[in-house]
Amino acid sequence: MASLEELKKRLYKEKETFGERMVPPELTRTKRAGSVFWQETQRTAKESRWFLWAVAAGLILFVIGIVFFVFGSPTVFRSRAVDVKIEGISEIKSGDRISWRVKIANQSNGMLEDAVLVFNFPNDASPVVGPRPEGIFRERRSLGGVRAGESIAENFDAYVFGGRGTTKKVSAVLEYRPAGASAIFAVDASFEFSVALSPVTVSFNLPSDLRIGQEVEFEVNYVSQADQALANLYSQMNFPDGFEFVSASPSPLPQNKNIWSLGNLPPAESGKIKLKGKVHGADLESKIFKAAIGIFDPAKNSFLAYDESSQTIILRAPFLSVNILANGSNEYAAFPGDTISFDIALRNNLPQEIKNASLEASINGNAVDFASLRVDSGAFRESSKSVVWNSSTHKPFAVLLPNQEERVTFSFKIKSNLVLATDAARPSVRIGAIFNPGVVVQGFEGVDVSGSGNYEMKVSSKLQVVSRALYNNSVIQNAGPLPPKVGEETTYTIILSLANMVNDLDGVVVKSTLPPYMSFKNVIQPADANISFEKVSGEIVWRAGRVPAGTGFLRPALEAAFQVGLIPSQNQIGSSPTIINAAEVSGRDTFTNQTLSARDDPISTDLPDDPSVTFNQKKVVR
Repeated sequence: MASLEELKKRLYKEKETFGERMVPPELTRTKRAGSVFWQETQRTAKESRWFLWAVAAGLILFVIGIVFFVFGSPTVFRSRAVDVKIEGISEIKSGDRISWRVKIANQSNGMLEDAVLVFNFPNDASPVVGPRPEGIFRERRSLGGVRAGESIAENFDAYVFGGRGTTKKVSAVLEYRPAGASAIFAVDASFEFSVALSPVTVSFNLPSDLRIGQEVEFEVNYVSQADQALANLYSQMNFPDGFEFVSASPSPLPQNKNIWSLGNLPPAESGKIKLKGKVHGADLESKIFKAAIGIFDPAKNSFLAYDESSQTIILRAPFLSVNILANGSNEYAAFPGDTISFDIALRNNLPQEIKNASLEASINGNAVDFASLRVDSGAFRESSKSVVWNSSTHKPFAVLLPNQEERVTFSFKIKSNLVLATDAARPSVRIGAIFNPGVVVQGFEGVDVSGSGNYEMKVSSKLQVVSRALYNNSVIQNAGPLPPKVGEETTYTIILSLANMVNDLDGVVVKSTLPPYMSFKNVIQPADANISFEKVSGEIVWRAGRVPAGTGFLRPALEAAFQVGLIPSQNQIGSSPTIINAAEVSGRDTFTNQTLSARDDPISTDLPDDPSVTFNQKKVVR
């Protein structure tokens, strides 16, 4: 490489030539890429700032437009300027005619067209004129147009009923269309008030605690607070689940057992309804009784209350508890011919011992076979059809300590053949037991501490199916040799018969199968009988459906017939082949909701139900 001095001399020398310029070393190259990158980044940031300013300006213009639209525009409609208010009294008297005033103010800058006002009346309100409409009680009024700056008012009236202290509510909705617009706008309002007074009051006289199953007498009292006579009053009772009504004075309406007619009630006069009943349930379970007094419309079965009252009671374990089980169960459905064992569990829940206790269990029902009755340490009274235990027959009854438990048993059979009559009651068994102390319990003088228990057991019907096979004298004509011959077809008629004793049955189905060597000829009698055949499985199904009580006893059995065919093979010579297998039937008892079933045996070519077939015609021949 030439020195710098030599190169300098040559540089200024005329006609001097130089070769190709040397590429500078890599370490001495100018890094232009960094400069270009910085220039492009700076340009993007400027564009971003312009974009953000544009977005901010757009948002500001949008907000200004909304403010101008709502508050400042002299030409755009302002929906907030339409106001609806309801005025009325805050406390009313039940049954009075009440008026509400709905005020509408159009403070907007435009006309309200096609304006409609809908007013919703409170629950338990009745129109001033005419009957109360079905469903929601509301009134719809067309107001037409409401000019800008105009205020109007509409009055609505109704009779309002309800118990003292209840809160009621009315509401109104104004629907309208701004002038020059197609959209529908709505404004609503509501008003609450309370029922402070009533022309007649109702209240309970009922203990706060009751013993489970204890018979109780209580009263529903009512008093007039009106200045004039109240005409045609009624009372309505709502009893809790588990309440067993015994009696009432006066009696309820025959067609509506929870409505009482009280007649007219003069000013300041009072009256009462006396009731008697039992409450069943669990220990410490709460029960709510409700009573109302007011106006009843028998035609619509509707009740409007002047006043309402409710009271909650708490159930307690009885002083002497009685619990009855049938075959170890609280609920048991028996079948004809069953043997039922009853266990009666007793307990002294008193804080004192009881002496010389006695228990009497009455037995009622048309399904009981009293000849089969067996009693453990007790005696049967034929006159009252009851079993009695006392301290002479059951020694533990001499003294029962507090919280002590005791148990007695008896049993009987259900009749195999139940009572059959078109007007006979459905078969059932009812056991009613009463447990009493023999002497007054100390500290409970004048208090009925006896315990009681009841058990009702339904008895299911008896379902039967009978299969028969005929060759001669059948509803379907048969053909073929008798006795049956190898290689030739002989046909037979199969008849299925159903019998049902005392309860209606639903969903009755009969099933059977044909052996593989048998054929179903698809000849059915009656023709509309619902009989089907599955060729692969050989199953025959007869869907008989509903079978009334007494079928096969009080009325003819239900029957269906079909034809089958037999072509014997060599290996059946000298035998009586089965032509249909066992028939099985099932159905639901509509009284006990139990599924009943029965079966009948297979049938062979012996044809035991066809007396015209001789002994020599039964076995297969060559």
